[in-house]
Order: sequence, then structure tokens, then C-alpha cells
Amino acid sequence: MAQDIENNSEQLEKIKEFAQRNKKLLIGLVVALFIILIGNDFYKSKQEQNTGEASQLFQKLLISKMTDTENLKSIADDLRKNYANTPYAARAQIIYVKTILKNDSIDEDVKDRLQWVSQQAIEPSIKSLSVYYLGLISLSEDDLEKAKQFSEMIKTKGFLGFKFDLQADIAKKEGDTDKAKELYAKAISSFSPQSDFSRVIEYKLQNL
Repeated sequence: MAQDIENNSEQLEKIKEFAQRNKKLLIGLVVALFIILIGNDFYKSKQEQNTGEASQLFQKLLISKMTDTENLKSIADDLRKNYANTPYAARAQIIYVKTILKNDSIDEDVKDRLQWVSQQAIEPSIKSLSVYYLGLISLSEDDLEKAKQFSEMIKTKGFLGFKFDLQADIAKKEGDTDKAKELYAKAISSFSPQSDFSRVIEYKLQNL
């Protein structure tokens, strides 16, 4: 017992001596740790602020008139430029692109936005949706090799039906009817039998 107390006293003395000799180093480490903690809190606070601002902008986009494409473009551009690290930036590009595709022809701006989403999107489902659109665009331009490449980039489980449908369309355009039938069947089985997508693909299969 006495030996343990003596050993503890010796250890305490050694610790005191070490602290005295390395006082500046220890103070520097404490200051550095404090700065890191403060910086981390600031970063988290800034990140939360950015996400909140991006969410408000995205809500503004959702309630905007879909016919006001200039306003939609302005919001999508703002989110892409200033809030790229939030999920709302990629979502906004998809909404804007869908609106443009309904009303206008495909242009380089549409492709550029989809390419950006395919590389920068945080959410895998949004990334898959962007490459699906890029695949459809390539198919419409008869660039079958590029369409195939984009189809292989669709990884999200919920988008496998769209992947098989796109690949079936490519096979059909290549004249490979048997492969197209097989892929259309796989696409149909990926969706609920009552879904609109399933019915559309069933129609494609019947008309091969």
C-alpha cells in the first residue's frame, strides 16, 4: 500500500516536471484544440444555414408557375452556383430540365445541367434520374453507344425498371427484337402491375 502511494507520488512529480518543461507546447495544443472545436461548430452552423436557405429557394421554385421558365432558371442557377453542396441544387436542375423538355427542344444547357447532376448530386436516386434522361436524349439523337453508357450508370434499385426500358429501346433501335422483348419483360416486372409505367412498357412489348 505504502509502495503504491510512493509510486503514485513519483508519477505525479514526473507529470508535473513534464508539464513544466513543455508548458508552451501544452498551451499551444489546448489553443489548437479550442480553435478546431470552434471552427467545427462554425462550419456546422454555416452548413445548416446554407441548407436552410437552399430549402427556402427550392420551396420558392416548387410554388412558381411552370410556365415562367425564366424564373425557374434563375432559381435553379442560384442553387447550382451558391448551394451546390445541398441536395436541393440537383433537385432544382431536374425540375427545371423536366419543364424545359415539356415545352422546348433539347439544347446544350439541358445536357450541361443533367451532366452536372450526374456528377454532383448527393442523392443516388437523383443521380440515376439524370443519367436516365441523358440516355433518353442520346437515344433520340441516335447516339446508341452513349445511350448504352448512360444506361449502365443507372444504379439505384428503384430505377432498374427505367434502366431495362431504356436498354430495350436501344436494342429495338439496333434491330435486336429478341433482346428488346427480354428487356421489356424485365422492365415490366420491376414495376407494379398497376403502374402507368408498366402499362406503357407492356404496350411497347406488344407492338414489337
